Amino acid sequence: MKFIDIDKSKIPYEQEVVINGETFGFEIYYNKSGDYFTCNLRKNNVLVVCGEKLAYGQILFENLAYREIPRSVIIPYDITRPYKKHADRITWENLNEDVFLYVIEAGELDL
Repeated sequence: MKFIDIDKSKIPYEQEVVINGETFGFEIYYNKSGDYFTCNLRKNNVLVVCGEKLAYGQILFENLAYREIPRSVIIPYDITRPYKKHADRITWENLNEDVFLYVIEAGELDL
């Protein structure tokens, strides 16, 4: 299992991420007044998803399987639990500190 590293000092910015051998562009944005993050997804320089809100414990792009999205689970999660109080939402303070965007590729889950 890997995670997508978010550099908050560069926001807004785009980075390329390889998932299951395919390259995607992730554009990361932050809404300061609402304290939340969104992302756009590009494949082959074509915008596939615009404004997906990062929600704690919710799989990104879950309802968009008909689009050119990664065929993996991408989920913001805090794996520090049960060792300490875990996050219940994504904030500026905890993204890429306790909460990471984990990528679970095909074959890594025993379902």
